[in-house]
Amino acid sequence: MNIGLLGMGAIGSGVFEQLAAREDITVRRVLDKRKIEGVESLLTTDIAEILGDPEIDTVVELMGGNEPAHRFVLEAMRAGKNVVSANKLMIAGNLKEVLDTAQEMGVSFRFSASVGGSIPYLVNLLRARRADRLTRVMGIVNGTTNLILDTMQTTGESFDQVLKQAQAAAYAEADPSADIDGIDARSKIAIAASLAFDAHVRPENVLTAGIRYIRAEDVELFRKKGWVCRLIARAERFEGDRVTAFVEPTLVTPESPFASVYRNDNLICMNGKRFGQQSFSGQGAGKSPTAYAVVNDLIDTMYSPQYLPFSSELRDLPVDNGLIRRCYYLRTSACVEIPGETLAAKNGFCAYVTQPMPVQRMHALAKELQKQDPSLFLAGISD
Repeated sequence: MNIGLLGMGAIGSGVFEQLAAREDITVRRVLDKRKIEGVESLLTTDIAEILGDPEIDTVVELMGGNEPAHRFVLEAMRAGKNVVSANKLMIAGNLKEVLDTAQEMGVSFRFSASVGGSIPYLVNLLRARRADRLTRVMGIVNGTTNLILDTMQTTGESFDQVLKQAQAAAYAEADPSADIDGIDARSKIAIAASLAFDAHVRPENVLTAGIRYIRAEDVELFRKKGWVCRLIARAERFEGDRVTAFVEPTLVTPESPFASVYRNDNLICMNGKRFGQQSFSGQGAGKSPTAYAVVNDLIDTMYSPQYLPFSSELRDLPVDNGLIRRCYYLRTSACVEIPGETLAAKNGFCAYVTQPMPVQRMHALAKELQKQDPSLFLAGISD
């Protein structure tokens, strides 16, 4: 197998290093604008040099972002090349188009590294749905936010302090927005739900709340109440193919398996009518774990080059986040009357636990209150 590697960042360099030990997969060209020591002879800034090379049979897209990654993937498929990608943002937003193009051109498209990193989650999800009706996918799918929340829980440090530590250790990006605002988790749950429910769950329909505004005072109050905070993504299918999908900080008890996910690990679950629940844990991100999953996709492509996880009749599935009701923790300085329990009301710190309400209503209420209090923080309470 000869591959064209698009992007030589952390994951791309990890793939390059792991493939150096193999004789059956060769990196023939690398697309990157930078001058990278050790690969000078392979570098190009022109995608046409990769697409027009008849020796390259597979393109590995590790650029990140939507464009030009989206365009390059489609062009690679139309040039008759198989594609492997770890780009969850591009995949989540363009899933139907990419799969339809792969189907039309008779090429393979694999993307197991896009959700869970090294965890074999998507491949087992695809296997499970062959013999069962999947009803729920959920879990901790972002290692950066889990590291921040776990550290705040154990040290009592502030969000800003812990975020700076994570950035210094290269666990968080210089611009951490995709992680701490829940965007990364939103893309991942959209992909997982689409696979599980055989439909396109669009990321823009996934209600999303992040951890940007969590405070040490919130975490201290959680500790006193016997809660542990984790960012959890969840999608569920009900009868009549009605679907709910959302990402939000969630308060769980210490007995919950999610409470025992430490540092930057992930824990992802799926539920089926016949097999019940299965859980998968491990390194969900990072250079070597994600590169390992990409290399596995390349090996699978060698042995089964014509592969698609879906039929070409993929349909958009509407999301109704009014289907689930749960209690919420809400900390805000905005003027609000919410039926429930006031936990604290001093020094500008006012927190509530609401009575059960639909997820959609809570997120709408929070959006309205954020006009008065941009630093509002909400967390669902695990049912």
